[in-house]
Amino acid sequence: MNDQQILTVAIAIVFPLSMLIYSNSRITDAKETLRAEMGTLRADMKLDFERLSNKIDHLAEEVATLKELLSTHLREHHGVK
Repeated sequence: MNDQQILTVAIAIVFPLSMLIYSNSRITDAKETLRAEMGTLRADMKLDFERLSNKIDHLAEEVATLKELLSTHLREHHGVK
């Protein structure tokens, strides 16, 4: 093999391998970015579910109060027990 053939073979092997390594590093970077984004979204969702749960608890308390008021009203004004 002459020098030009060796250089051609070397380029034919080195270039695809270097592109593969570069691609793999880009994929790793993308995976790390996605993991970080997922962590942020999980934290946001947890906070949103906590807020929703608090609102549901508040509404349940309000309904209980209204039931109690209605019950008192029916007892006092309509003789319903």
